[in-house]
Amino acid sequence: MNQIERLRDDLTRQFRDIETEIDAPDEAGDPWFLDIRRAGNGAPIIVVEWRPDRGFGVSTPRDDEYGAGPDETYPNARTALDRVVGLIVSGGETSPPVAVRLAELRQARGLSQEQLAERSGVHQASISRLESRDDILISTLRKIVNAMGATLSIRALFPDGSHREISV
Repeated sequence: MNQIERLRDDLTRQFRDIETEIDAPDEAGDPWFLDIRRAGNGAPIIVVEWRPDRGFGVSTPRDDEYGAGPDETYPNARTALDRVVGLIVSGGETSPPVAVRLAELRQARGLSQEQLAERSGVHQASISRLESRDDILISTLRKIVNAMGATLSIRALFPDGSHREISV
């Protein structure tokens, strides 16, 4: 039994008024999905996406958002379960990620321009210029994001709600 199957079992033990359905991946590396709905209601109220190498994504999709990707991400089954339980109990909604500028991302990580410059091997003035630009090379952005301890991923979102990660 894998982590998403355990999550499903934990939820069905706690809530008798929900139905669940697991959608296993067609190919290795594709995500697993767990649809959670109120008994007798066709539309999922919560969708959990699980990738063994990335953790869990949780969304409360509206009809026009199905397939748009997770709103929130969680590193392990325990934190994902806690969030899903809270959503079921409250009837609340997930919060989609908000786009941030480079300066906001740096500040959220608790870094000064000087610290980021040192980590990325550039001058502080270069960080200042990058933060004020509307256009930046992907290779430069990857270097700065890596210096913050993260990896850069770029995703193409299509009008039909599908999305694909672009290898950069």
